[in-house]
Order: sequence, then C-alpha cells, then structure tokens
Amino acid sequence: MIIAKEKDETIILIPSLEPDDRLLSYVRELQEYGFTKLVIVDDGSGKNYKHIFEYLEYNGCSLLHHAENRGKGEALKTGFRYIAEHYGDAHYVVTADSDGQHAAEDVYRIAQEAKRRPNDLLLGVRDFSAGDIPPKSLFGNRMTSFIFALLYGKKLSDTQTGLRAFSTGLLPFMLDVRGKRFEYELQMLISCIQSGIAIHTVPIQVIYENGNAGTHFKAIQDSTRVMGVLFSNFFRFISSSVASSVVDLGIAWFLIDSLRPIMGDQHYLRILLATVIARVISIVMNYVLNRHFVFRKEDSRGSLWRYLTLCGLIIVLSSTGVYLFHTLLQVDEKAAKFVCDALLFLLSFQLQRRWVFAARRKRE
Repeated sequence: MIIAKEKDETIILIPSLEPDDRLLSYVRELQEYGFTKLVIVDDGSGKNYKHIFEYLEYNGCSLLHHAENRGKGEALKTGFRYIAEHYGDAHYVVTADSDGQHAAEDVYRIAQEAKRRPNDLLLGVRDFSAGDIPPKSLFGNRMTSFIFALLYGKKLSDTQTGLRAFSTGLLPFMLDVRGKRFEYELQMLISCIQSGIAIHTVPIQVIYENGNAGTHFKAIQDSTRVMGVLFSNFFRFISSSVASSVVDLGIAWFLIDSLRPIMGDQHYLRILLATVIARVISIVMNYVLNRHFVFRKEDSRGSLWRYLTLCGLIIVLSSTGVYLFHTLLQVDEKAAKFVCDALLFLLSFQLQRRWVFAARRKRE
C-alpha cells in the first residue's frame, strides 16, 4: 500500500444515496492511501442513514446534505461548489461512487494521472469484455458507447463511469454543464468535446457486488434522460435542417408566383432567381440555427466561411454521387438522390461538429 503526503492536494468527492457499511470501509481505504480531503454529499438519504454520515464526519470527512434526493448531477455540483469555495486552484478533484465499484488503488492511479494532465478530464474506464458483468450494465454501456462514438467522434469504452478526475481550474466549467441526475455525467463528456477539453482514459478494475444490486439507476426514467442527452445535438440538427428546408421551399414557391408578372415569359430565369434567393436565405438561416441552437458556438470565428465551403462540397458530392449511382449501378436518379443526401446529411453533421463549429480552444 502506498501512502504519500503529496496527495493532500487531491480532493475526493463522493455523492451518496442510502449507503451501507461499504461506504465506511471504502473511506477508510482511501484514507489509508493518504487521501485526507474527502467530501461526502448526502443526497437526501433520510434519517435511517444519519448514523453512517455522522460517523464519516466524525472521522474527518467534510459532509454536505440535501434535504431531499436531487439526483447525482446535483449532488456532484453541490460538492463542486463547496470545493471551489474552500480550496485553491492548485488542487485536483476525483469523483467516485459510494457503492464499492471503484477500488482505492484505482482512485490513487487516476489522481496521479490527473496531475500530469491538469487541463484535461480523466476517466477511469472498466473493461467490459471481462466476465461476471450484469447483462443490463453490459448492454447499456456498449450501446451508449457505440452511439457516442458515432455522434461525437470519440471512442470511449465506458461513458457511464463515475470515477473521474480533473483540476480545480475546470470547476466553473463543470458547474455550467447541464443535467441533474445520471445524465449529467454523459453531458459532461459531450460538453468537454464541444469545448476542446481533452478526455483521457485510465483502465480500472471491474467491481460489481451482488450483481450491482445497490445501484440507484432507474432503468426507464434515467435511461430516457441519458438517451435524450446523447441524441440532443443530432435532434436539434435535424430540426434545424427541416426548418431551413421548409423556409427554402416556401420562399421559392412564393417567388415563383410573385415574379411571374414582372418577368413574363422568362420562365427559366424566374425559376432560377427564385431558387437562388430562397437558397441564400435558407443557408443563412441554417447557419445561424446551427451556430446558436445546435452547436451553441457564440465565439466561432471563421465558421461562416467554413460553413459555405462545406455547402459547396456537399453540392459537389451530391451531384457526383447521383451521377455515379445512376451511370455505374443503374440506380434511378431520384432514388440515388435520396440515398446520397441521407449519407451526406450524416457527413454534414460530423463536419460541422468537428470542423465548422469546432472548439478553437488552445491546448497546452
């Protein structure tokens, strides 16, 4: 066992709801590893658990209370606010669960790694290829990881891990992350990616006691919240695209009729002019929606020119794709157009997220 005083600069934050005696032994193990700053948040556990928290407070832990259950995200934020008020910038925060899933040895390892990467978020990730993992936990993690990689371009084998570490300099950022319950931890990952904060992983042990019976994760309610967070950006992107398409079509139809008395028999020019005006307006609208509503980038210098470049690229790829599908594979042009535009829609989402509206944060 390793005991070292330099870990005094690490603060362990443990949100807890209705804990058992495992939390007491876990805290003792952490203290044996040299961690002296432990913050425990009682998330509305009630009178039946008062003796456990009083014992922890008596043994040197800083204890925070919620009068009623407010969710894991709120419990973490309560701890973050306390740490921000009571400790300086030259500290590190490690969040851990209270149900015995995170070994003290792994907490020590991720705390040490955080000191080497003070500007990044560290995750303690479990290896789900090992045996003895509850099927519900295995399926949920694999599904979430697959969708996360598809939508956000970052492959993380364990998006649900509660063992995380970062410097206290990131506390204001973490407090601004949306979410109140289990979905907060997933939103934290998404917000870090969108803001250019690097995410690094540290392998940890897989510990499930009694088939993870002590979890407070509500399968339907919390899974719905997690999926809502996971798909939120993509759903907003779809909404923005649909709204822009409706505006494009509506303005084009209006101008085709309105310009008829003015342009007479110049039918092609009238249709071309109506199409161009409608498309310019819809492109501007789509850019504004994507910047402020979908990707939420208030400071995105040069994004307009990147967006226009992407529009041109999509037009070329769509035209080329339809031509190749039709000439080489004998696919109907309308069907080819549908397939190409569907694939390019996904490509456009990824390029806008990674390039057009990507975070330009300078990394040290």
